[in-house]
Amino acid sequence: MKRLLSAALLLLPLLSACRFDAGTVFCEDGTTPGPQLPVPATIRELQTQLGAARQTFTYTPGQTNVFTGAKGTIVTIPGNAFVRNSQPLTVPIQLTLREIYSRTDMVLSNMPTVSNGALLESAGEVFLRALDQDSTVRMAPGAVIQLQTQNPPNLTSRDSMRLFVAPSGMVPNNCFNWNLNIDPGSTLTPTATGNTITVSSVLYNNGIGWFNCDRFYNTPNPLPLVVNVPATNVSLLNTMVFAIFRDFNGTLSVCDFTAPNAFQAPNVPQGARVSIVVIRTANDTLYYGRQDGTVQAGTPFAPVLQETTAAALLTALNTL
Repeated sequence: MKRLLSAALLLLPLLSACRFDAGTVFCEDGTTPGPQLPVPATIRELQTQLGAARQTFTYTPGQTNVFTGAKGTIVTIPGNAFVRNSQPLTVPIQLTLREIYSRTDMVLSNMPTVSNGALLESAGEVFLRALDQDSTVRMAPGAVIQLQTQNPPNLTSRDSMRLFVAPSGMVPNNCFNWNLNIDPGSTLTPTATGNTITVSSVLYNNGIGWFNCDRFYNTPNPLPLVVNVPATNVSLLNTMVFAIFRDFNGTLSVCDFTAPNAFQAPNVPQGARVSIVVIRTANDTLYYGRQDGTVQAGTPFAPVLQETTAAALLTALNTL
């Protein structure tokens, strides 16, 4: 899904066949009109611009609602699923859906596959909440939502998939973490093409918005992964580092930062084939570096950074 900054809203009178949503333009012909994306000032801005698109759907109470996301996620919500201030919902509300199936979207959305230090392989990450996370809207007791995911083509194994969850609001510059679901009313069931996630009112009303189909990935001989960024004035505000695993559908945010320029992550399998990517914003310029290799003891990575554009960055990441 292509993205465009909200400044493109100035083109609205010319784009009647396009839908604008949270800084994203969706057109019926598959194009994204407008000017080139400006260089993001911070990593947070980059994640907002280039991360998984925020798709908006209208939920109508009193009837079963079925939505299909741009990447194939099917959302099924019963007619009595939501309440506002403990009263049954009587007017439509807007829901936000985000879908992450590729390693590119994991990186650009800061949604790596890790749970309390353990690596995961993902069969799909999905976000669903009321638009702008309206705190007055809650799920009715006993109601459930179903999310039908589609297995990504590079998934190495469908065995032992489990449901992992995360809160709605995430701090983008901190190390992200998935938690294994412990709510008995929320489940993950394999299907012929993916998995069905059942989300209970308990889980939703506890502020959970992210749902992930994952399996624990074997980590023999775990080693720390160290990346030295060849730049000055490095911080988590202007630099992010990811390890993209070449042999399974997973990524790792290398987010333990030590000044002046060292990033580290624990528990990476020795000998794992990785592409280390560094994305950096500085002085109104976007930089990107990539280094391929295998994880070995005492061998840090140091990708060479080069100036790039948002479009070129997307192209480069999509080749991984």
